[in-house]
Amino acid sequence: MDGCLQINICGRYGGMIMQELINILQQEYGIDVCNVVPHKEHFIVSSPSGEKLLKKVGLSCGRIRFIHYAKEHLYKNGFKNIDRYICTIKGEPFITAEGDNYTLSDFINGKESDFELKEHIIKASKLLASLHSSSKGFMPPADCQPCNYLGALPSYLQKRLNEIRRLLKMANRGKTRFDYLFIKCADDFCKQGEDAINSLNNSGYFALVEQFEKTGGLCHHDFTYNNILLKDGDMWLKNFEYCCLELKVYDLANFIKRKMRKCSWDINEAYVILKEYRSIEDITRDEFDILKIMLQFPQKFWRVINRYYNSNRSWSEKNYTARLEEVIEEAVYINKFLNKFDELYYL
Repeated sequence: MDGCLQINICGRYGGMIMQELINILQQEYGIDVCNVVPHKEHFIVSSPSGEKLLKKVGLSCGRIRFIHYAKEHLYKNGFKNIDRYICTIKGEPFITAEGDNYTLSDFINGKESDFELKEHIIKASKLLASLHSSSKGFMPPADCQPCNYLGALPSYLQKRLNEIRRLLKMANRGKTRFDYLFIKCADDFCKQGEDAINSLNNSGYFALVEQFEKTGGLCHHDFTYNNILLKDGDMWLKNFEYCCLELKVYDLANFIKRKMRKCSWDINEAYVILKEYRSIEDITRDEFDILKIMLQFPQKFWRVINRYYNSNRSWSEKNYTARLEEVIEEAVYINKFLNKFDELYYL
């Protein structure tokens, strides 16, 4: 090594652990480490070849390999603006120190996207479509641990609906305003969930799953503004830790929901997303139907009541009640949105 190493570490990270990491970086990657500084929950590593991001990941070796293979498939198919893992001298996409796995990638020094801006929504829609297009043909190798959600949607939604009904029994024994609001609106949300599940069971869902298993592909599974960065006029996508084998409409549904919640479920905003997405990647009628079902199911309603009854309450009673009131109010906009949604397929 050329002696450029300078350690700049906050004491709370532990000097011994950090020194071990630095030694491993130099030994396993063959890079000269000039400086290491904390960055949010991770570390920025300065080297003569540029800044790197060192992440401590709570993932198994097999899972990291799966993510690595997924990223490399995307890169080789033209989707290049991603946080690729840098492999060690031995070809592994991670290192291990004191029982923890770490990944290293080039640091993307960009600005987070803003879903309030139309130009960002347009670019993000095309970015997502390009991701799905480039993912085609991906089949995970045998030496990794895939995350596979294919075919799980019907049982997932049914489980959530059953949980809503179970929690309703708890609410009937309660006396808070939250209990009262939940009881008052439960039938409507349960009906919405039942309708979504019935539509799913009568859709082409399993045919899409069967087709996917033959052709291959990927979902990012966390396609949100803070994982989409702008750098030098281009958009970059990072944090593939949740990527999985799943129908592309999962990413699309969650992207649309995140935008719709910022614009009172304006159908015109959804049109922009679908128009830009379809300029690169097609959406079949069956996929469009599954997309609508995912938007219809009262997932946010389940999340709020589940957090209230099943977790250590981190919010005040007043905040929980306000959040439930927001969900109830939002449902009016969602229903109006869904009544017009089918029209978007033909536009």
